[in-house]
Amino acid sequence: MQVEFSENDRLRLLDAVLKGVGDPILIFNEQWQLLLANESAEKTFSGAMAGATLESVFMDTVFAAAVRSGSVPHEWETSESAFSFQPKLVVEQTDELRPARYVLVLRDVTSLKKLVHNQHEFVHIVSHDLRTPLTTIKGYTGMLGTGGTLNDRQSGYVKKVMSGIQQLTTLVDNIQDAGRFDMESGFYLTNRDQCDLTEIVRRVINNYVIPAEKQDLELTIDIAPDVPIINADANMLERAIINLVDNAVKYTPNGGKTTVRVYREAERLVISVTDTGLGIAQEDLKRLFQRHSRINREEFKRIKGTGLGLFIVRNVALRHGGEAWVQSKLNEGSTFAFYIPLTGQNLVFNSET
Repeated sequence: MQVEFSENDRLRLLDAVLKGVGDPILIFNEQWQLLLANESAEKTFSGAMAGATLESVFMDTVFAAAVRSGSVPHEWETSESAFSFQPKLVVEQTDELRPARYVLVLRDVTSLKKLVHNQHEFVHIVSHDLRTPLTTIKGYTGMLGTGGTLNDRQSGYVKKVMSGIQQLTTLVDNIQDAGRFDMESGFYLTNRDQCDLTEIVRRVINNYVIPAEKQDLELTIDIAPDVPIINADANMLERAIINLVDNAVKYTPNGGKTTVRVYREAERLVISVTDTGLGIAQEDLKRLFQRHSRINREEFKRIKGTGLGLFIVRNVALRHGGEAWVQSKLNEGSTFAFYIPLTGQNLVFNSET
């Protein structure tokens, strides 16, 4: 059944919709003069009066120029940083007899940005406060053998304590890194310098603490001779490699093998970690690099994790212009990898370094 509206009905309905929308909505004519603004827009922008120009409404020439060109930014913050918006511009379809109309919708994300900022602050404070006692516990635990010879049982206890400390330290690091490195909301600034991936991988493996319950697991490295020095963030790359190794060790049964490889493939540098673990079903592969994503499988339920490690790996790759991926088959192990393009900033070195 078709319901017909009169022109007055349509206008009243439009007015009701505009009043009910909490985000600012502004409608401009083809000369970019304001025709109509809803109540939210009038409250937010003092210059939102009929006939006002685009520039006088927003008091931001850069943003106004972007709107006029039709290339609105993904996010816009008012000059006094009081509001943050995600703009969307809709151009009314017109013919030769009717002038154009431009509808600008500003999705208010101010509260969301404040929430994300507060979350980052909370994570930073908690991570810092946890790191100090963990360092103290690790230091004194490592000194237990200096007061006298430990028997086999006592040495086993010390190894389990050190393994637990390592797990807690990794958890704190990952919670912090997931917030900092996130491509969409992270605040971390990439710190590029001359970076030797060969040295980073060797350091990670030499310092890696294999869990007490997996002392028979073999951890090896395979580095190609033509791996170049790159201009990258060594801290980020080290965190990514640690997470790849952690992931492989956790899901590889004791007595298995994990291999870290670094090699050049055309115009990109690849870092991969291959394990002889239980493998992953094809339908689960796509979501593995998402935040907090874990596989719902009976054999994996006893393995502790936050689902942040691979999320961090992918964001480290993305921040260097690369990408991460996985190849796996059930009961045949897995290979997780990411690459760094050997182009652009990744090869442009500061002449002072």
